[in-house]
Amino acid sequence: MGEFLFERLSDPEYYEENRVAAHSDHVAYRNWDEADVWLDPLGRKSSFRLFLDGSWKFHYARNYEQTIHGFEKPEYDCRGWDDIRVPAHIQMEGYDSPQYANTQYPWDGREDVWTDEMPTKFNPVASYVKYFTLPESFLGERVFISFQGAESGMALWLNGAYVGYSEDSFTPSEFELTPYLKDGENKLAVQVFKWTIGSWCEDQDFFRFSGIYRDVYLYTIPEVHVSDLKVQTLLDDTFTKADLVIDTKMIGTGKVKITLLKDGTALQSTEGVLDGETQFVLKVDHPELWSAETPVLYDLLLEVTAEDGTVQELIPQRVGFRRFEM
Repeated sequence: MGEFLFERLSDPEYYEENRVAAHSDHVAYRNWDEADVWLDPLGRKSSFRLFLDGSWKFHYARNYEQTIHGFEKPEYDCRGWDDIRVPAHIQMEGYDSPQYANTQYPWDGREDVWTDEMPTKFNPVASYVKYFTLPESFLGERVFISFQGAESGMALWLNGAYVGYSEDSFTPSEFELTPYLKDGENKLAVQVFKWTIGSWCEDQDFFRFSGIYRDVYLYTIPEVHVSDLKVQTLLDDTFTKADLVIDTKMIGTGKVKITLLKDGTALQSTEGVLDGETQFVLKVDHPELWSAETPVLYDLLLEVTAEDGTVQELIPQRVGFRRFEM
């Protein structure tokens, strides 16, 4: 089991630890009865996901030294802490204050730091705790957690075990929780640091906030799982023919049936084996083109099965045929 070291946040080469590699944000479902998938872009109705949004326990500190060290341990009871909404910026929940900065860095005039340092005297740290119990459908499965946005660096623990670290305020951060889960109630602990060494690169002309400001959810994956998906609509020079190219990266080996539909009518489909990285191409004649004025969309459905034919996951995508050039 690793250990979180606050001192490493000043190292520009340390920006993630145990974070899942970035991948597409497509949503998978167990079956078509779960939801009207076209109206569920975040996957809230997918039984593969469990959203943790809502009330979390919270502690605010002006800097790391004033945090409660050891709060992540199972024996430390955080139920008496304040409550805070997640997702939300802490500055909009009564802690710290919003700050607008343009040409200067947000810590200028408060603390003299250089590019190989980060503020330490005033660098608010938000400590979060969430107690949760897994639903039955998650038991025995690989379980991950997704933070869709945490500004600007975050460290994560589960049941006292250090899970990992991530910087990058505007990109999701995901970690596997499987080795640290236990039966019954679990204690999830997070510390979010307002500024890290990466804040030198993230400096922009905007209001400065911090905290867990986008959705947080747990998710599980089946044995045969499309971990990364890329869809391209490659039109020829006449704009009357297109290659619909689907690239997949897999966990496990299985099969897939890919169907392209328009207004509920299946136009064509293809089937194949999924193993490692696989590419499929559908030839489409005279597609209706997407534009801002006529945003025509097709439906692309991927039905993923195990080698014995058991349905593993169903992936819907909206597809527009278009081509941009400069």
